[in-house]
Amino acid sequence: MNRAEALKQIVTFGINKEAAYSELVQFEYDSQIKYFIVSKSILESVLRMYLSDKITDDGLEEWASFIECRDDIEYEAIEGYIYALANPYQVGDINKTKITRMVHLLKTT
Repeated sequence: MNRAEALKQIVTFGINKEAAYSELVQFEYDSQIKYFIVSKSILESVLRMYLSDKITDDGLEEWASFIECRDDIEYEAIEGYIYALANPYQVGDINKTKITRMVHLLKTT
C-alpha cells in the first residue's frame, strides 16, 4: 500500500484502515506533497457515519485531529469544519445536533 492509499483508507474509514496505519509509519512524517485531498463529499460521508452511530464522538475528534496534523493531506476546502471537530473543548462538544447542522451547511455551500 502506498502513502496515498494508506491516507485514503484512514480518512475514508476504509476496510483496510488499521493496516493503513501500519503502512503509513514507513513514510517520513513531513511532506511537501499533498498525497490526498479531503473533499466536502468525504467530510459529509464521515459525518453521516457519525450520525448513524458507526463513529463515536471520540472517533470523529481523532479523525479530524489526524487530518489537521498531517502535512500530506489537503483539506483547505473544509478547514473550518476540521478545526471545529478536532477542538471540541474550544468550539463546543461534538453532538448529533451540531453534526446535522454541519451536514446541512455542507449541502448549501
